[in-house]
Amino acid sequence: MSARTEHVPVVFNIVKWYGYVFASSYLLYGAVKIVLAVLDRKYDSMAQPFIFLLFGLILISVTLAFRETKKWGWYGLVALNVIVIIGALFGLSHAENYILIILSLGALGALFAPATKRCFFDRR
Repeated sequence: MSARTEHVPVVFNIVKWYGYVFASSYLLYGAVKIVLAVLDRKYDSMAQPFIFLLFGLILISVTLAFRETKKWGWYGLVALNVIVIIGALFGLSHAENYILIILSLGALGALFAPATKRCFFDRR
């Protein structure tokens, strides 16, 4: 049985898993690009994969803080989704940016849902 007996809302779990998937995509992309650069002996183009790997590690720590219902985890996920939306707005010529905007707007909506905010800000 779980040690946590309180009820976790569905929107909380949706945002949590969106954060995990988003962070793991950065981790996976960075790690695969680093391995492929080492195997191809192209060491001059390894800075960008390390940045992606570092960004993925930061995102996974924010998502873990969100899972532990720490306020800075909620603020971090809000900032992440706002940054994703702003970054995607600069590249609207690519179709995947429309998908990122829709997913991030959905995650922002779930973050600002009353059930999710109650988990973080209604502790009495």
